[in-house]
Amino acid sequence: MRVSCNWLSQFVVGLPAVEEVAARLTMGGLEVESIESPVLQYGDRLVLARIVEMGPHPSADRLSLCQVDDGEGCSAIVCGARNMKAGDTVVLARPGCELPGGVRIKVAKLRGIESRGMLCSAAELGLAATGDGILVLEPGLVAGAPAAPLLGLDDSIMELSITPNRGDCLSIRGVAREVAALCGARLAPAFELPLPPWSSSRDRPPVRIDASGACSHYRGIVVRGVSVGSSPTWLRTRLAAAGLRPISNVVDVTNYVLVEAGQPLHAFDLALLAGPELAVRYARSGERLRTLDDRDVDLDCGDLVIADANGPVALAGVMGGADTAVREGSCDIFLEGAAFTPAAVRRTSRRLGILTDSSARFERGIDTGAVEAALWRAARLIVEVAGGRIEEGFCGDGVAPAAGEPIVLRSSRVEKILGSAVPPQQAQRILTSLGAVAAAHPSGLEVTAPSHRNDLVREIDLIEEIARVRGYDTFGSELPAIRMQPVSLSACDRAARELRASLASRGFYEHVGLSFASADTNARLRGLHRDESECVRVRNPLRVDESELRRSALASLLEAYRLNLSVGQSRVDLFCLGRTFSWESDGSTDRGGAPAAHAHGGRAVCQIETLAGLLAGPRPGRGLGRGEAPAFGDAKAAVEAALALLAPYGRVRFVPCAERPEYHPLACARVLAGADPVGYLGRLHPVMAEELEITEEIYLFEVDWRKVVEYSPRHEGLRPIPRYPSSSRDVSLLVPRRLAASAAIEVVERLADPCIESISVFDEYTGAGIDEADKALGYTIVYRAGDRTLTEAEVTALHGRVVGELAEQLRARVRT
Repeated sequence: MRVSCNWLSQFVVGLPAVEEVAARLTMGGLEVESIESPVLQYGDRLVLARIVEMGPHPSADRLSLCQVDDGEGCSAIVCGARNMKAGDTVVLARPGCELPGGVRIKVAKLRGIESRGMLCSAAELGLAATGDGILVLEPGLVAGAPAAPLLGLDDSIMELSITPNRGDCLSIRGVAREVAALCGARLAPAFELPLPPWSSSRDRPPVRIDASGACSHYRGIVVRGVSVGSSPTWLRTRLAAAGLRPISNVVDVTNYVLVEAGQPLHAFDLALLAGPELAVRYARSGERLRTLDDRDVDLDCGDLVIADANGPVALAGVMGGADTAVREGSCDIFLEGAAFTPAAVRRTSRRLGILTDSSARFERGIDTGAVEAALWRAARLIVEVAGGRIEEGFCGDGVAPAAGEPIVLRSSRVEKILGSAVPPQQAQRILTSLGAVAAAHPSGLEVTAPSHRNDLVREIDLIEEIARVRGYDTFGSELPAIRMQPVSLSACDRAARELRASLASRGFYEHVGLSFASADTNARLRGLHRDESECVRVRNPLRVDESELRRSALASLLEAYRLNLSVGQSRVDLFCLGRTFSWESDGSTDRGGAPAAHAHGGRAVCQIETLAGLLAGPRPGRGLGRGEAPAFGDAKAAVEAALALLAPYGRVRFVPCAERPEYHPLACARVLAGADPVGYLGRLHPVMAEELEITEEIYLFEVDWRKVVEYSPRHEGLRPIPRYPSSSRDVSLLVPRRLAASAAIEVVERLADPCIESISVFDEYTGAGIDEADKALGYTIVYRAGDRTLTEAEVTALHGRVVGELAEQLRARVRT
C-alpha cells in the first residue's frame, strides 16, 4: 500500500521524519519496502499564480505575453503555449527555481521582452510523461501560495507490505493509528470520523438483506443535485499519491474515502435504479452483469450481488455495474456502504478473477463499526466538490455486529511469554493507543478489542501487540526457561521421514508442488484412482488452466523435469510425497484397500497419499566413461529400497503389467504389498513422451505408501549375528525371455528351507549362444545352518534339490 506522508501528517500531530516512521513501522511488523522522497525543494520559488492579462508577443507570432499575479505583484511572462486565458490559475516557476531534469529558471529576454519566470506544464513538473500546454488549475486558489504541497511535489511516499491479518492498515487512518502508537505521538482531532447530526432513518429507496450470513448490515445515503465533473487538484493529487487514477469528482470521493478510512463505497445513479427496492442477495442461475470495466460476467448461485427490480446492479464488495454507474449528467446519486463477510467477497472475486481495491479490503476484514461514519464523510465531500444536498437519514437493513467478548489479559501470562514483566499501566496505555478498551481486572486487564481489529481474539494476540508496540529490542536477551516435551511421531510421520531420507541418500531431490492440474493432464495421467472415477473440479481455481485437483503426482514431476532440462540439467531424479484426489462413490480404488475419503455433497472425495518419482539422465559411470541412461532396474531399486523401510523383506513384490497407458507396455510393473496392488513403476510411454516433447528415456513410479505402512511390523526385532559360516552356489538358468527374474526367487522362498539364507540375481544375458526366445539368468544362493557348519555334501544335495525345483516349476534348463 502507498502511504502519503503529507496525508498522514493530517492525522498525526508532530509526525516524525519519514525515515524514523519507516523504521518504527518495520520494527512494528508493517514492513516499509521503499520510500519515494522528493528530490527537489521548491519553497516559495514554485507558486500558484493568476493570469491577469494575456496577449500576443509583439515581436513573435508563436509566443504569448502574459501578465501574471504571483501574490507579490504582476510580472511579465513570455510563454509558447496558448491553452490558457486571462483569469486562469497556473503554476509559476520563479527565477532560481530548479525543475525536474535539471532545468533552472532565470530571468531572460525573449525577443526583446524580459520574462521573469516560466509557466509550467504537467510534464515539466514531473507529474506526467507528456504535457500538452500549460497546467491550468481550478479557480478559487490563492495566488502566491506554494504550489508544491497542492501538487504533492514535496510529498514522501512509503510503500508498505501489509500482512493478511492487518486489514485495518489498508487505510491512511489505520497507518496513522499505528504510527501514533509506535512513535508515542498524538492523533489529531481530524482523525475521528464524525457521525451525522441526525439519527433518523429513511425507507426510500427501501433495502432488504436476503443473505444475512454474507452481509451484517447495509446502509445508503442519497445526495441530490450533484454536478459530475473533474475533481479539484488536491483530490486528484491525493489519489495519484495512493496509486489511483482520477475518474470524476463523485467516483474520486468514494476512492478517497476508501484509501483514507478503509471503507469501500459505491455510488449509483439513483435515476437508473429500478424500483421498488434494492436487495442484497445471492445471484440466481442464468443472471449476468456488465461490470464497470465492461466485462459481461455469468453469475452463479454463490455470488453475492446488489440487485434492483431488473436484476443485479453490482457484485457485492467487488465491483459495480456499468448500467447504473454515475456518469456525466447524473444528478441524484445513491451512495452505499456495507459490511460484507470476507468469505462471500473472496469467493466471487476469485471465481470471476476480478481483484479490486474494494475486494482486497473486504477479504481482510473492514471496520464494521465505521460504515455509517465513512458514508457521512463521503457524502459531505461529494457536496464539497460536486455540489448538491444530502437527504437526511440513512436507508438500509441489518445491524452492526456487537463488540466481541472481553479478553482477560493476565499479567503473569504476559511475563511468562515475553520473559519480563510489563506493568499493567503500560500494557493498558499500549492497548488503548491501538483503539482497545482496557479496564482493570484482578488478574491484570480486561480488554475489549476495537471493531477495526478483527485479528485480536485471544490473550496471546494482546501479548503480541504489547511486545510489538513496546519494541522487541526492549526485552532482555536471556532465553526463558522452557519445559521440553517429548515429541511423539505417528507411524505415518516416521514413515514419511524415512522415505525422504532413503530417496535423498540415492540422489533424489524432493519436489513440492501444488495439488492442482488441468483437465487434459488428469485425462492423460489417471494415477492410482479407478479409471471411471470423476475428477474433482475446483470452483475458484488460482489459474484457469489448473481447474481440477490432481489425480496423479507425476504431472508436476514431468513439468519440473522439463524445466530442469531447459536450463541444461541433464540428470534429474525427483520425488514427491503428496495427495491425489478423485470422486469415489464406493470408496474403492485401483490400488485396493480403503482410501482416505471425505464426504461432500453426498459423495466422497478419495484422497491417496502418494509417493511419486522420476529418473532421467545418465547414471554415474565407472572410471572415466560417461554414465548410461537409467534402466528399469534403477527405478525398481529406488522403490524397493524406499519401501523396504516400511514393510518386511519379501512383502513388497513386482509383477509385469501392460495395461497402464502412461507406461511402456514392455517396461512396466505393478507394485504389490502382500497381495494388494499399491502402485506402478516403469518407463514413460513413447506416445506420451512425444506429446510432452520429451526425447530422453525416463522412468516413473507412483505408490500408495500409506497402504504399505499397513504391512509394517508393529515391533521391530534383531537377528543375532550368525555363529557359523555360509556357503554359496551360483546357477545360470535358461528361461523364457518374458519370465520375470523374481519368479525364481518366489520358488525358492516357497521351499521355506531354514538352511536357505538368500537368493539374488547377479546377471542377465541374451545374445550369442542363446535362443531368441530365451534368456540366461544368473542367481547366487546362500546356504547356512543356525546350529552347525554345513558340510560340502549337505550343501551339494540341498543345492541340487533347489535347482531341480527351479527347473521343474519354471521349465528352465541349467546353462553349463
